[in-house]
Amino acid sequence: MEIVQVPNAALSTQMIVAGEIFFVNYQDKGSPLRSRVMFNSCAFSFVQNGQKNIYRAGENSSLTRGYGMLIPKGNSIIAEHSATADPYASTIVFFPPHIGKEFILSRNRTALNRVNQPSYIHFKTNGYIEEYIRNVQGLIDARQILSVEMATLKVHELLTAVYEMIPELLTSIFDTQSNVSLKTVVENNLFNNLSLDELAFLSNRSLSSFKRDFEKTYGVAPQRYIRNRKLEIACAELSKGKSASDLYLEYGYENISNFNTAFKRKYGITPAVFQQTI
Repeated sequence: MEIVQVPNAALSTQMIVAGEIFFVNYQDKGSPLRSRVMFNSCAFSFVQNGQKNIYRAGENSSLTRGYGMLIPKGNSIIAEHSATADPYASTIVFFPPHIGKEFILSRNRTALNRVNQPSYIHFKTNGYIEEYIRNVQGLIDARQILSVEMATLKVHELLTAVYEMIPELLTSIFDTQSNVSLKTVVENNLFNNLSLDELAFLSNRSLSSFKRDFEKTYGVAPQRYIRNRKLEIACAELSKGKSASDLYLEYGYENISNFNTAFKRKYGITPAVFQQTI
């Protein structure tokens, strides 16, 4: 699968470029299929029509109109699509990480070295941010030329608006710690039905390195661990009263028969018999 590198991949769309800062009006017919996207800078993304589904190493979320997302530099799995005849559309502000770090330092704050650094910030926009988006769209439509200094001020304006809503989260997003553990990637994506290739991409590894490191960490092959771990969680759900028909799709099985067979292979009894023994 091809890796999409942004902001370079957006160079054919409407945008303003000022040094390492990009203001983009992005439109595409969209697709429910996932793409591997490498963010070579930070990005504020504001969907104008449609939906963006994003998977990062530690979290996943959906972005729709009326909400914004700050995505740090790094790897993501993304699907963008529109539910109408109109194309998927979003307004994006790309900027280098050092601008965010310098902004935090200017507030006399230091990055928070959290164990669970957020993979992104998902927030509801307010009136000020909505007006900011309209202003950026107008500048792009007018083919306005911005100096690096002016573009930096525009990024600072947006950072300030978000900082006033969620200062702690904005501070933590620019943590210099960028390594995410393999366990974080695996455990937080158990139910996203991502392929091993996609999990390797999110963990910044090649597929062969991911498999090697996985077996060192877990002592078992990835497919076997993920299958058994999901069955263990399914077993706990069955003990709470859920039925196999409630679970099989969520747990990655095409039909209930396959789920029953996998469950019996692991536990020696079917889900129905298991529930009778509780």
